[in-house]
Amino acid sequence: MERRILGQSGVEVSVIGLGTWPMCGEWWGPADDAESIRTIHRALELGVTLIDTAEAYGKGHAEEVVGRALVGRRHQAVIADKVAPNHLEPAQIRAAFAASCARLRTDYIDIYFIHWPNIDLPIGPAMEELERMRAEGKIRAIGVSNFTPAEMDEARQYGRIDVLQPPYNMFWRFIERAELPYCQAHGIGIMTYSSLAQGLLTGTLRRDTRFAEGDNRPSTVLFQPEYYERCLDAVDRMRPVAEKYGKSLAQLAIAWIISRPGVTTALLGARTVREIEENAGGVGWSMDKADLAFIDQCTGAVFDSLPDYPDMFQNWQRWDLQRRRYERTGRIPTTS
Repeated sequence: MERRILGQSGVEVSVIGLGTWPMCGEWWGPADDAESIRTIHRALELGVTLIDTAEAYGKGHAEEVVGRALVGRRHQAVIADKVAPNHLEPAQIRAAFAASCARLRTDYIDIYFIHWPNIDLPIGPAMEELERMRAEGKIRAIGVSNFTPAEMDEARQYGRIDVLQPPYNMFWRFIERAELPYCQAHGIGIMTYSSLAQGLLTGTLRRDTRFAEGDNRPSTVLFQPEYYERCLDAVDRMRPVAEKYGKSLAQLAIAWIISRPGVTTALLGARTVREIEENAGGVGWSMDKADLAFIDQCTGAVFDSLPDYPDMFQNWQRWDLQRRRYERTGRIPTTS
């Protein structure tokens, strides 16, 4: 399993990471804690050292699962965790961190992220508090998730950002316009999420797929009918490429994302041993230029059809919130 250094932090992470949001039992549908723990153990055996979670995932349940899985194995893992945007006052950060550590059964967190920007709070006090926690040895690296370059510029006035966690996959390429070049210019690592487009790039979804109760993917942008059909068509066109290399479609998408310039590591949600074993097979091989060009042709048409700067989960779908956020960051949101 290849490893890379995260930004300027000195923290070494596996080139793919295990995302634990699907293990929380909410939003993605049911999950089995025992199988989730077996999945984390198998990830470590395969050399997947990066385990990503958040206090918001199932109101801390994903953290509890990770904590149980890492008893006696904490030294093998690099934990990435996230503080919620409604906990960004310095005292709230301390309290959230302590609660997360209790659930994770650890006294430090390797990479601590601000999960989303809070447009009603200045970022300075939060960054200064995170830097104090770094100096105290409570955290090893500071990250921000879902931040624009302007928001990172503001945050960097008060501390060092080591890593950005944005959505990025074959279909969702918005970071290539601004965030990715910004991070490359400033020595900031990139830890992608939704690297398999919420399962669209696994090749297992069909036009007649019925989603389990509690699985909220149909509410997200790529699963809206006009985009969902295009995604499935593109996946079908890529099947022969995967077959050519003797790989699954998921492994094809993983090899693509970890080869992108500027990407340090790709998070991949999994809640079964079979899924993490398949994901590990996406590492250690590459495609020729002609196949990469063909993939860009297949998936680029989907990306080109998306409205400018949408939020994948539609957290910013209300126009007044979009307007306020983008006024601060210098972008003009679309009403599409």
